[in-house]
Amino acid sequence: MGPFKSTLRREISIMRLLCCLLTACLFLAHPLAAQDAPRPEVSKADIIRLMERIFTEDTMRDDLVRLGFKGRNLDLATAQMRRIMTDPTVAGYIADQVLAFNKDGTLPVADGARGTLWGVIDRGVGHLPLRDLRYYYLVEQTVLNAMPVRDCGLVVRERLSPNRLSDATARVAARLNTPALEQYYRIQLEAARLGATRPPVTMSAAKIEQVETKIFNALLARLEGTDNGAGMIRTFARLDKADNRSACAAGRLFIDTVMSLKGRELHDALILLSLP
Repeated sequence: MGPFKSTLRREISIMRLLCCLLTACLFLAHPLAAQDAPRPEVSKADIIRLMERIFTEDTMRDDLVRLGFKGRNLDLATAQMRRIMTDPTVAGYIADQVLAFNKDGTLPVADGARGTLWGVIDRGVGHLPLRDLRYYYLVEQTVLNAMPVRDCGLVVRERLSPNRLSDATARVAARLNTPALEQYYRIQLEAARLGATRPPVTMSAAKIEQVETKIFNALLARLEGTDNGAGMIRTFARLDKADNRSACAAGRLFIDTVMSLKGRELHDALILLSLP
């Protein structure tokens, strides 16, 4: 049982990665042109203005169409990127972080802003009320369940490149029903605002151990008496050696088990998934 339990932290880190994927698919795949690179003496206001221009260009919409967005979902995705990157609270935070990490002006603003946005959303998810937190992860669960088995297995085994991961997830997101995508984007924006104004959520080592144990026990309960229980335990213990089908099944079982928890146990588990 020891190796199985030790994989929980890896599984948790994998699922936390999914928090960023729908956001990742919304960004320009290409870097800024040389003439667009910020000057060494760039100011916060310069960065905010540049972000507003970058994330409202037509190429943004072209990339989303390439990934399968169309109709109302295309309009929602385009508006969401613009809404987040022009939100005063979020844009101000991102500009401050870009300046802090890039004092010599060598990092393109697009790259710095892109990475910082993923971080600020991830930082804010744990502050969401349980209802929104649960919905957020239900969408992430839907994305994982809808992925082709090969891509799903590669995600769980951490073998899919960031670009392929982003594209694979975006193609699933593009097929979400419009009300679900709209609700998800509302929660995502709120998470970004919370991440820009509050410190990261923390959890003591003792609490982490307690929550991990509850998830572990819930997984064992799900597997007890099943025909593939022993095989699934072996998969969890050696994910790096598992085939894609087995790894995908393990990842889907993990998030399904977490989402089946109730009340305080569910809240604690989702907070654990949301830790920086």
